[in-house]
Amino acid sequence: MPDNPAPEKPVSDHPALRWVRMIFVDVFGGTHAVVLPAARYHQTLTEGVLFDGSSLEGRARHLERDMVLLADPASLTVLGQGVARVSCAVLDDRRRPWLGDPRTALGSIIDTLGDLAEEYRAAAELEFYLLDEDGRPIDRGDYYGDVEGPGMLVARAAADRLQSGGVEVVSAHLEAGPGQYELDLAPLGTLALADALVLAKQVVRHEAAARGLRATFMARPFSGLPGSGLHLHQQVGDRLFDARGELSAEGRAFVAGQLGHARGLCAFAAPNVNSYRRLHSGPEAPSHVVWGHANRAALVRLSVAYDGRPAAEVRLPDPAANPYLLLGALVASGADGIDQEAFLDAPFDEDLGGFDPAETTSAQLHPLPRDLDEALDALLADDVLVDAFDSRLLSRLVDGRRAEAEAYRAHVTSWEIDRYLEEA
Repeated sequence: MPDNPAPEKPVSDHPALRWVRMIFVDVFGGTHAVVLPAARYHQTLTEGVLFDGSSLEGRARHLERDMVLLADPASLTVLGQGVARVSCAVLDDRRRPWLGDPRTALGSIIDTLGDLAEEYRAAAELEFYLLDEDGRPIDRGDYYGDVEGPGMLVARAAADRLQSGGVEVVSAHLEAGPGQYELDLAPLGTLALADALVLAKQVVRHEAAARGLRATFMARPFSGLPGSGLHLHQQVGDRLFDARGELSAEGRAFVAGQLGHARGLCAFAAPNVNSYRRLHSGPEAPSHVVWGHANRAALVRLSVAYDGRPAAEVRLPDPAANPYLLLGALVASGADGIDQEAFLDAPFDEDLGGFDPAETTSAQLHPLPRDLDEALDALLADDVLVDAFDSRLLSRLVDGRRAEAEAYRAHVTSWEIDRYLEEA
């Protein structure tokens, strides 16, 4: 069941609607749609829509399989110009929930974990680059710069469309890289936040394309420039923090659980080859399994949400992550920490960039995976994360990502050409 379910939003409230996009997401986070006349929408709430389920395998697509899309009426969002979208669950050919579908998998985790998953909420910082037709950043704005150029027009237009669709945008601003921007989404429950992140990426791309630009959510599209993150400011009701704003006993165990599963979490949070260009690359991205207060390279940092409440900010993910799998893994990891009463080490607020583990015994640092294969190995070795998801989903995910890593290893990069063409 969806967390914090909203009442159904009937299309009859929007007589100008002509089309409804039935949205679903494959295991790699790619968005797909079946577009229906609005007059057929109510029929889909009970009967669903047949589609080829092999599309859920993304690039790993092999066999056709008849499956059913069932709309979640609480997620209906009017996009304008006679079009709406609705997020869908996937049923198998016998009309049973299919756990190979990422959205269905997240719903199953919510049902399994009960109150903790229902109370989980997170605000999101979604970072992205805007590029011109030649693939170059569109501006040279400064961090939080006061620039009224095409990039800010895209960010504001995207925020307006999201707000009109019921997704609250707290702020929009320039980020540290040239042509890099950020949209900040207000806290939402797990399923609603995953839906909102899928929608936000679609809307940003649409608004950029309408102005002759391209939006990219790659973790690190340019050498020497900052990567893009997807920071999540987590809260679980009033469980994680005490009255002073410090981590409670339950909160310490929750954070310890996420740190304890961090290496396996990388397979969801940093999901592709390029993700590891961002990790280990500087003070804004984590490289080791630590938490802290002021340390912006910490994997989890205690932060203050936009409403002034304390939050546990997880800084590991990048925007390429499949939000359904990411949020399911984060909640499952934190819940396991609570179940196991996991111990949380002392915070680490030193500058990791200048820290030499060989010179001190004050902290034992565990590095994050250096590449995708190492992350996939860590995932498969993590019984909690493996048990949280259906085996068919994980096998498709791991096999597909292994194939990507193998294809990358066989590819000759421009760096190699520049470095070795004349030298060898």
